[in-house]
Formats: sequence, structure tokens, C-alpha cells
Amino acid sequence: MLSQYDGHDGAAGMRIFALVSVILAVIATSVQLLSLRTALVGILLGLAMVTIAAIDADQFIIPDWLSLPAIPLGLLASGQLLHPDIDVIVDASHFVGAIAGGGSLWLISMLYYRWRHEVGLGFGDVKLAAAAGAWVGIEYFHIVLLLASGIALLSVAVTGVVRRQFPARTLAVPFGTFLAPSIWLVWVFTQTSTL
Repeated sequence: MLSQYDGHDGAAGMRIFALVSVILAVIATSVQLLSLRTALVGILLGLAMVTIAAIDADQFIIPDWLSLPAIPLGLLASGQLLHPDIDVIVDASHFVGAIAGGGSLWLISMLYYRWRHEVGLGFGDVKLAAAAGAWVGIEYFHIVLLLASGIALLSVAVTGVVRRQFPARTLAVPFGTFLAPSIWLVWVFTQTSTL
């Protein structure tokens, strides 16, 4: 029997299926790998990052209402909130990570703008990088950035091969789509490696 829906409805259905699958994977992974308190935080972080990734992929924007609260929440998650046995409210390396994360992407954005006279990296990405540093600390921020950049480059390359067309120099890539899930993945790794 032929579907009564056209191609756009089918594509939307596939996106919804993929989104639900990723959300279920975030929940299952958090529950399987983390303690109860940490799993709840991991699920909330994962849902926020999946939402950011989906919105950025669709609209090329990272909503402030998701990225900005992630900064103080990441800082709080580094201290006594999740680790009652330590005596600090916020781990200093996570505070430094937030500043270095946001600052490094802001610097890249400004240098690119001066060089090319066009925006290459939006401030939503800068804020999300600050959130990344807050969640994973300065020790693991570079891993988040490398993972996100590597997956973004791989995605562009695969898309080029599938379309049999070399990507244009001015191709717009929603970096938050790759940065957001990388934050969650590296954060989960840091939580499981210290258990």
C-alpha cells in the first residue's frame, strides 16, 4: 500500500524517529552507566544537548534559554551537588574550563571575522563552549572540541561523497549540532572513569 504522505512528511517522520531514538539512548546510557543521582543529571544534560543539537541543525541557532543555564549548572555539578564527599561548591578547573572554553571560541570567531570579514562562528557556539568547559573542566575541554570538530568534518565529508559534490568553501555547518552531544559524551566518560 502506498503512503498517503509526501516526501516531506516522510523526512519529518524519520527526523522524529531519530530524535526519539537518541533520547532513549541518552536515558538508557545514563541509567546503565551512572549512579542514580548522577544519572538524573546526565539525563537532564543529555536532553538539553539533544535539543540544542536538533534546533541548531534545523535553524542554525543555539537558544540562550538552553545554553546559558548550562554554564552555572555545569559548575554546580562539578562540586558537592554530585560529589558530596568533596569540600567545594564548584571545582576551580571547571570554572577555568568555562572561561577558557568560551574565550577560545570567541577568539577564533573574532580572528576569523577580521581575516574574512564574515561571521564564521556564532555567539551561540561561544556560549555552548563555555558550557562545555563548565561541565567537563579544563582537563577535558580539548577532547570535547576535538570530538565535535572531527564529527563535523566527517559529516561534511560523508555528505560530499553521498552528493558527489565537493563542499563549498562557504558551506555553513551548524557546529552546535556536533558540540552539544560531544559535551554529554565526554561528561559521561568523566563520570564513569572516576567511579
